[in-house]
Amino acid sequence: MRDPYVPVSCALHSALELAALQHKSVVLQMRDGSQLTGQILDVWTADGREWLKLRNAHQEQIIDLTLIDHLQESSLHEH
Repeated sequence: MRDPYVPVSCALHSALELAALQHKSVVLQMRDGSQLTGQILDVWTADGREWLKLRNAHQEQIIDLTLIDHLQESSLHEH
């Protein structure tokens, strides 16, 4: 059975959407302690969950927003 879904905070969701709109490079600090760096391409809701698409130099990946602890702007500029 899946864990009950707990939506992310409005502040985090808004920050992710703003970063996507501004095409900024970000560092996503994940709940497991790891970091992902790249550009957020999209943020959306589907299947009762919230997702984002992140692009870095090597790949694009889909990430469940509940796995993200917080984000910060990256000093790297990806285009």
